[in-house]
Amino acid sequence: MKVESYDDLDPTVTGDVHLHTFAVPGMEVRVGAAKDDEDGSSEFETRLIPSVQYYQIELGPDSLNKLHDALKPFIAAAQECEPPKSRKIRGK
Repeated sequence: MKVESYDDLDPTVTGDVHLHTFAVPGMEVRVGAAKDDEDGSSEFETRLIPSVQYYQIELGPDSLNKLHDALKPFIAAAQECEPPKSRKIRGK
């Protein structure tokens, strides 16, 4: 059985297609415990929490260039860094 990769943006492109993983930053709204106001009423506290969503996409050369072009102003303003280290989950 032959499996052929194709560009997720342009399915007609099947040559030189590679899987790419990327992260998109965002903000998640979290509702916390109720806080008591001066008048005795309780209101739930909401907070904005930075979040990251990871994606995978298969792209050919032209689509990858489009992605790079769209990110150019952000990359130019950013500082290169090491990827984040995965956090180990401790057992109880």
